[in-house]
Amino acid sequence: MPRLGRTLALPLLLGALSLQCGEAQRPPNVVVIALDTLRPDHLGCYGHARGTSPNLDRFAANSVVFDNAQSAAPWTAPSLLSLMTSLYPSVHGVSTFPDPGAMSERVTTLAEVLKSRGYATAAFTDGGYAKRQFGLGQGFDLYPLNEGDTPDEHASNVLHPSRLVPNLERTLRWVEEFKDEPFFLFFHTYEVHGPYRPPEADLQAYRPDYREREEHERLVAVIDRWLEKREIDADGVRLILKHKEHCNAGNGPEQEGLYQKLNEFGIRTSDADIMDFWRDLYDAEIRHTDRELARLFERLERSDLAENTIVVVVSDHGEGFGEHGYVGHGNALHDEALRVVLMMRAPGFAARRVSDVVTSVDVMPTVLELAGAREAAPALQGRSVVPALRGETLPLAPTFSHSLSRKDREGRQWSVREGRWRLVWDEEKQMATLFDVESDPRELAEVSAANPKVTERLLGLLRAQRDIDATFRERASGPPRSYELSPADIEELRKLGYMGPEAPDPSAAPRWLPLPRLGR
Repeated sequence: MPRLGRTLALPLLLGALSLQCGEAQRPPNVVVIALDTLRPDHLGCYGHARGTSPNLDRFAANSVVFDNAQSAAPWTAPSLLSLMTSLYPSVHGVSTFPDPGAMSERVTTLAEVLKSRGYATAAFTDGGYAKRQFGLGQGFDLYPLNEGDTPDEHASNVLHPSRLVPNLERTLRWVEEFKDEPFFLFFHTYEVHGPYRPPEADLQAYRPDYREREEHERLVAVIDRWLEKREIDADGVRLILKHKEHCNAGNGPEQEGLYQKLNEFGIRTSDADIMDFWRDLYDAEIRHTDRELARLFERLERSDLAENTIVVVVSDHGEGFGEHGYVGHGNALHDEALRVVLMMRAPGFAARRVSDVVTSVDVMPTVLELAGAREAAPALQGRSVVPALRGETLPLAPTFSHSLSRKDREGRQWSVREGRWRLVWDEEKQMATLFDVESDPRELAEVSAANPKVTERLLGLLRAQRDIDATFRERASGPPRSYELSPADIEELRKLGYMGPEAPDPSAAPRWLPLPRLGR
């Protein structure tokens, strides 16, 4: 049963984090690297065989790798804020798509705690829902816009050229400037997020015959013919659909009438040839991202930082490729969307694998304990997993997630994962579905009828968490504040595939999620 106060592990011996050669101790640096939309099972260190991630694999080989880490939400805004606050989306309040508002300033972030202890703090993100104004900026000395952007104008193209390289370059410059004092660095990239636009050479690693220019010319010809003459065949529809996640094809004027043709020809987004192309694009994006990250890992591994730096590599959520009839992320509460990358490297801890189920809200209390700052923490919903870093088995504890919530359908789906079991509660249908992740890792067989006691127990955990969330709202948070998306915000989110041509309705003020009813 979840509780407000969880038993804390014994504090980490400060000697494990001391500097060598008799130098005076100082707090360890903290680096959090957030890789948007990255599924663990597409990395070599989590079992993928395609050679996508040699540098992440090398990092993992010297780190504590969590094999069953879960996200608090399967989309960026709420998941990143849960990572940085150790509060679930139903508590920090930034949860409603596409205009989630801004987190209450009553909430205390990881950056605020570390800044209060003398850390220099900086965040370098690729924008989108990782911008400061949703609440992520609390506690950071520096949280700049991307090159060419202003508060009123979105100048950079998130499709091409990539923001990853300039983002890394400014990050490395900042590290050099602040390397001689305790620092907290938050680095985020949208590179793996759709639309997938990897360098041609990376895609050719999986599709040797692919030629970007020829493919583009074919695509333009098909779209022009469709717009001018309203003529298109099945191959043309497939070509547009295949490039929907590559260059946003099908999301412009050519969208009108296209899906009627899709039905006419019996084409589905989940068709194997389309999904295979999207997976290849996705893996090519990972390959590109991994290659660029090598520079950041190399800098963090030099002796002047490695001996006194905590590094966390994490993804905010995964990505669906038709596993449950769903492509992308946001609405699915299954492992392809909720299982995330989580690796931690800290001085004094040996590399190991951890099979215990943990959650993104556990990152903040863990980092604070490693940094010797646990006593400065506010009310947190996660637990420190430092015992797992030492090789101890963690007590069984449930993790909770909430799906993308729209203003017209708030609080629709909730999930609780405990050990081998995942329960998904559909608030709209007032119905629970149960999956045995151990025997059915793809979560295809619904087994609630065969396991009524397990179903009722997990519903009880969800009821208890509902009451805990209500208490935490009073203790540690406040209602989300209004933040109206600017035209520049909307244009940027459109390029990331978050929304179509319609502007979001700003009329309704943001509010906390309605907590699930669940009976009793």
